[in-house]
Amino acid sequence: MFQSIKTKAITLGYRSILKPILFRHDPEEVHDTMTHLGALLGRFSIMRRLTRFLFHFEHPILEQTIAGIHFKNPIGLAAGFDKNANLIDILPDVGFGFEEIGSVTGEPCEGNAKPRLWRHPEQKSLRVYYGLKNDGAEAIAKQLSQKIFRFPIGVSVAKTNCAATVETTAAIADYVKAYRSFHQIGDYVTINISCPNAFGGQPFTDAHLLDQLLTAIDQVRNVHPIFLK
Repeated sequence: MFQSIKTKAITLGYRSILKPILFRHDPEEVHDTMTHLGALLGRFSIMRRLTRFLFHFEHPILEQTIAGIHFKNPIGLAAGFDKNANLIDILPDVGFGFEEIGSVTGEPCEGNAKPRLWRHPEQKSLRVYYGLKNDGAEAIAKQLSQKIFRFPIGVSVAKTNCAATVETTAAIADYVKAYRSFHQIGDYVTINISCPNAFGGQPFTDAHLLDQLLTAIDQVRNVHPIFLK
């Protein structure tokens, strides 16, 4: 009963108050603001407890183990939102069962020129053209190297969005650099070959080139399970 009332109150508050305010502002500004707010909430135990009281739910029926990784629930935050892994401390209390950070690239990447995020309210969707914006594998791996994760963490790796990675050998080296940076961090790695709005398009959707990429990655001997996007 209490859970139902709490859910209805949160839903009403979002639809009637928060959403109309957020939709008055540029979507990328809103995304950045919410990311900063989430990172701030995650720093303080009292704020994590309050967030957990408002949003967290768990039940044994939701738990499952996949590829040796135990998930409290199947709802995860996909790569593309928390590009620089700033929300790891707060998302377990929001109710997520796991998170995939990134995509992370071998080198820091500013992404595509603005505007690069658009709302389509009539379709209840967003159009995203960020172009793999992130701080780069070395910086993000260093940031996470001493962290203790409270839920499974996946790392999406991709090639840096620049002209220097268009050639196949350079592109593979960039993927391998990002992949190698996280060989002791997180629970699984996703190789992202599907970003269409970057230099060179999607070369590794070609089976022959993909085989070259996966062969190079396999030589790193990372212990994490690998998924392909």
